[in-house]
Amino acid sequence: MNPRAPRDWHSTFVSDIKRDFANPSSPTVADFSGTSISSNGDGPVYGPMIPANPHIKFFDGDRRGYVRCLVEHESWKTDLRVVSTVSRPEAPVETFASFVVEDGRPGAVRVS
Repeated sequence: MNPRAPRDWHSTFVSDIKRDFANPSSPTVADFSGTSISSNGDGPVYGPMIPANPHIKFFDGDRRGYVRCLVEHESWKTDLRVVSTVSRPEAPVETFASFVVEDGRPGAVRVS
């Protein structure tokens, strides 16, 4: 395996990205990228590239899970769901963080 080859991160990201990164005044859109439910097993995967990417609003490489979205007319809510371990099928699942994008307001906002 080539250590310089691109990696598949198996991490969770929430980002506010530009529709066109070459044009800073282009519209901001939210991007949700979920981890895999079991790939890489339990254990951390860290993202040393985070400081160089200020558009990333949330990163977690330590947990496995999935993304659940509720899309309504006025908003889009994303729940980042995680399991305590991938080693046991009966492991509990919980919402680790939630973000919402409201109609007419660019970007994702963390919900408490």
